[in-house]
Amino acid sequence: MKELYDLLGIPETEGINKLIEALKQGKDKTKIIEDAIKQLDPNKHDIINPVLRDKRNKKESQRTKDKELVSIALALQKWIVKKEKAMIFGNTPLLRANIDQKNQTQKAILKAIERILHDNKESSFNRKIAESVGSYTEGGEIWYLREKEENHSSYGFDTNIDVKVMQLTPKNGEKLYTYTDDFNDLKAFSRNYSKKENGKDVDYFEVYTSLKTYIFKKDGSDWLIQDGYPLHQELKKIPIAFAEQEQTSWYDVQKLIERYEQLISDHGEVNDRNAYPVLLIKGELIDSLERGPGGGIKLENDSDASYLSWDNAPESIKLEIENIVKNIQLISQTPNISFEEVKSLGALSGTALKMLFLDAHLKVMEKREIYDEYLQRRINIIKRILSTLNPAWKTEIDNMIIEPEIVPFMVENEKEQVEIALLKNGNKALESHEKSVKDWQGQDTEDYEQIKKEEKEAASVDYFSSEEVE
Repeated sequence: MKELYDLLGIPETEGINKLIEALKQGKDKTKIIEDAIKQLDPNKHDIINPVLRDKRNKKESQRTKDKELVSIALALQKWIVKKEKAMIFGNTPLLRANIDQKNQTQKAILKAIERILHDNKESSFNRKIAESVGSYTEGGEIWYLREKEENHSSYGFDTNIDVKVMQLTPKNGEKLYTYTDDFNDLKAFSRNYSKKENGKDVDYFEVYTSLKTYIFKKDGSDWLIQDGYPLHQELKKIPIAFAEQEQTSWYDVQKLIERYEQLISDHGEVNDRNAYPVLLIKGELIDSLERGPGGGIKLENDSDASYLSWDNAPESIKLEIENIVKNIQLISQTPNISFEEVKSLGALSGTALKMLFLDAHLKVMEKREIYDEYLQRRINIIKRILSTLNPAWKTEIDNMIIEPEIVPFMVENEKEQVEIALLKNGNKALESHEKSVKDWQGQDTEDYEQIKKEEKEAASVDYFSSEEVE
């Protein structure tokens, strides 16, 4: 415990409650996260609330009051986040490493890192992190070691340890806190969460430093250290990667989304009122005849009847809706690449495709300010884990520079890419026959072996044989 008090500069006499408040540093994202949860669920939008939806103050008939209002909520917030995470992590980040191809240890280290990332489903895990950050402004991961009953050599050396990772996200009710020094270096990471115990929610507060791990449990209004803690931090490094942004990814267009929902809901009301013709009678109605074909009405002399028609379409509403949609896409840098939008474009060149995705790629470049640092910390944690599990690799690991590189999602014109590559390569083969077959059929080599067999049989046919073929 002395480590934490010294780190925060708090006298031990102040107690654990004061310690935990200092670790939080006054950070409270409760309102941001509550708003995000509400905005992500279309059924919780203001437009669905009948009190907020119907702001008309004029006197209405009972029939109008009893009528259910048209309330159309749109999941545009989810749409923006989905597009964002797909653009950032639609492709798995590349690992750039300064390894000597003749150095077998360095190659084994890189392979071990790739295996750890593969085992922890890096591709989908990255998108979960991006979804958490885009939706709730923050997210992270904690790396831990799990013992197995039997040894394995998946990482290139014999061990009974599995390297695992767990997502940290406010979506699960967690509150995440970083404590940094004056140079913005991470000195402690805290996680506040609740667990069900005997039917009641019990609060826990975990603290990770480079030396120890602490777990506190709330008892009434006081925090108490759990038995067996603090634990020694074997990695001598905080095993946490954390990413954060100031606001949700749709924050700048939230008001536009609300206006969009209001307009199309009001337009739905207008359609309900004008979808069917209204019969206007001038004079006095005597009687109505049978409904349906051949039916009609009977009027007094000099009376007249006609249907009211809606001659003027609401062009101004249509124009405003179109402008709102364009501004939502423009401000959030979210491209509309739906089939309806791109079907008229035809076959696009590689340059045209890049222009189509330019704004989205610029957004990815901006987001790299968050995720480059995040992914680099992840790699550094894995490197520390490997040097701890296999000390023989420590020197090589310390000397290696491994840098993850985000590759934005892009629709590729493969034919054009191959033609350019062939031009650069002097029109020579770009890959082996076997590799091209494997890439086409996955890892299955049966087709390749069959192709080779058929080629061999065809090459051995004696076309000059006098034997008659039946």
